[in-house]
Amino acid sequence: MKSRPQWIPVLVLLLVPILTACGMDRFGANGWSGLTIEADTLYVASGEGRLVALDISGDADDDRNYPPVIWGPFPPSEGKERFGYEEDLFGAVYAAPSFGTFEADGVTGSPTVYVATYEDSDDDNFVANLAAVDATTGFKNWATSIPGRIVGSPTQVGNTLVLGTSDGFLYALALEATERSVPRAAWRSFEADGKIWSAATASNGILYFGTLEHTVYAVNAADGKPVWNGEIKVGGAVVGSPLVIGETVYVGALDRKIYALDAATGKRKWEFQGDNWFWASLATDGTNIYAATLGGTVYAIDLGGNEVWVTPQKVSGPIVATPVVLSNTLIVATDEKQVHQLSLSDGREVWKTSVGERIRADMVSQGERVYVIDIEGGVHALNTERRIKVWTYDSLK
Repeated sequence: MKSRPQWIPVLVLLLVPILTACGMDRFGANGWSGLTIEADTLYVASGEGRLVALDISGDADDDRNYPPVIWGPFPPSEGKERFGYEEDLFGAVYAAPSFGTFEADGVTGSPTVYVATYEDSDDDNFVANLAAVDATTGFKNWATSIPGRIVGSPTQVGNTLVLGTSDGFLYALALEATERSVPRAAWRSFEADGKIWSAATASNGILYFGTLEHTVYAVNAADGKPVWNGEIKVGGAVVGSPLVIGETVYVGALDRKIYALDAATGKRKWEFQGDNWFWASLATDGTNIYAATLGGTVYAIDLGGNEVWVTPQKVSGPIVATPVVLSNTLIVATDEKQVHQLSLSDGREVWKTSVGERIRADMVSQGERVYVIDIEGGVHALNTERRIKVWTYDSLK
């Protein structure tokens, strides 16, 4: 009799929050939402749907042990209308907020943070599942309903904002400096063959994304038309965002493999076999690719699909968050509450710290600092050069 695959219980545990959020518990998204950095501002979207901007230009405030709050959390607990928010505008957030600016009609739009939620736009309790927030003040610019639930972050390409849904559609909105209360559709929605859980990756005007039906797509960002002839299939569901380097698209899948596809045609160049499912998106330093699995294994492979490290590095537990590449180290966070710092040259662990809660959202970095949000909404700043935790901020308070 065959033994039960080791990844099954791990996957079940990881899917519980998503399945719960689809039902009655709207707070199930905690830990899957994320962070965005622009200049010296850290934008935090908590799973319960609150947005806050933190000043990370210096160390934490001496009196509070966390950085100064620029604005937020929004929507505020009281006086929502004053800031342009309706009651419960935001629902459960699984995606990191996106930052963007644009130019249209000879006018430069204000810096904007885009927040997408997993709430169904047909639910009477929520008036919108996509909002544009002024990055400087936190005031709402506009909000609109997109059919379906949104898991991945919005992607901005020029004046076009693109996002995929769990209904399997890719939508595009035209960002315009006009008096419109909400943006118009940039082009007719693109229908994929299954759920889209990750953000589309934009490269040279092309959007690359995958579905849970084992398909990878390339779509023209200008008109929404497919670039490749036919559907490009891989061996498993694609959860993470594709990685594009030069003329090649790299995707990890839930069949334990990484695939290298020709960016122009989708033709398969090579595939790499791992020890477990590749849920997290791939990371790169431009020379090598760093990939992490639900089995807690981290690989370094070159652009030809060959392993760089003598042996892969095993860390404390399943890896859902995308690794972060710094100057000479790799940061990996696990579902076992640990953050590991590995040497890029050989995978050797040089530092490890606990943040006290599980980590599932993607991290962000600036200089030698890495910012992590855990499943309880705690945001942690880690200095990887000094190898210390600098501060912690509770985004749910």
